[in-house]
Amino acid sequence: MIDKSAVFSVIITYGKRFYLLKQVVNACINEGIGKIIVVDNCSENREELQNLEKILSGKLRVIYLDRNTGSAGGFKVGLEEACKEEKCQQILLLDDDNIPAQGSIQRALLLWNYFKTSEEFFALSFLRKTWVNHLWAIKLGLTMKFSTDSFVGFGIKDVLLRLILVYKYTRKVMKKRETLYPIALAEASPYGGLFFNKTILQKIGFPDEKFILYADDTEFTYRITEKGGKIYLCSNLEIEDIDWPSERTRRNGIHYFYQDNANEAKIYYFTRNWVFLERKFVRTRLIYNVNLIARLTYNFGFLYLRNVHKIRFKLYKRRVKLIWKAICDGQAGNLGKGVFENQELKP
Repeated sequence: MIDKSAVFSVIITYGKRFYLLKQVVNACINEGIGKIIVVDNCSENREELQNLEKILSGKLRVIYLDRNTGSAGGFKVGLEEACKEEKCQQILLLDDDNIPAQGSIQRALLLWNYFKTSEEFFALSFLRKTWVNHLWAIKLGLTMKFSTDSFVGFGIKDVLLRLILVYKYTRKVMKKRETLYPIALAEASPYGGLFFNKTILQKIGFPDEKFILYADDTEFTYRITEKGGKIYLCSNLEIEDIDWPSERTRRNGIHYFYQDNANEAKIYYFTRNWVFLERKFVRTRLIYNVNLIARLTYNFGFLYLRNVHKIRFKLYKRRVKLIWKAICDGQAGNLGKGVFENQELKP
């Protein structure tokens, strides 16, 4: 049995989020995690982090970056640091607002020993009860797979499938009995709540810095299943997003496009990275193009009419051009900072 002291946690923070990070660090200490590695992605809380590092000397290691490298660059630095530690065997990735449930590290180690008797190449993913796709997967025993022929997460057949699931299962099955599978399989996973042995990095490598942010966690973890491994979403390993619901939720919604103060770098990276990643899952080009046209028509046509009073037409034209450039760059595989080389990724 692996000792909890051999479990290291890697956490990324940015902006003014020390009040959240401190809660996560305290939760990790209470869980008996051996060492916590925090990557300060050029946050505005350096003084607080330095004081906390002194208080938790030997338990907390903070890596200070002089610029925000995005989630991909931040987690890469943190993972590289964890791998240097001889004592480190298992790694738990967390966002700075992810609190693992009490006793979850011990349960994760027990599950790890259980799965390793039949699997050599796998990772565990913590359950988020606020994520509908997690609940459906666990309650119905579904495998969380990528949608084929979708465009930035939209697919007509997926919409129809969700309607069928809502009717067939939510109304007919779940009301009769509470179905609960202990685990579900997933093709990919978010960073937050991913638990794995550090040797897995020898097979899949580190996060790709060229993604900057958005879809980088999906691309990174998909390498596990792409190379024949498995990701188990476990119902008894829970994680709480203490910043949910929040401003971040609204920033990631489609209506964010129509806000005057929207961070255009984030709009660009989100669109470009998903277009790039989804190229792997295009099976029928015609269906993909239909989904593309439907999504853009909805985004730029229907939603514009609903939000015309919220956005200046000149800014709307700029955002349309931005999205189109992101699509073209994603299709061409032009990753990296690109047009936002000198723009900070502010929260």
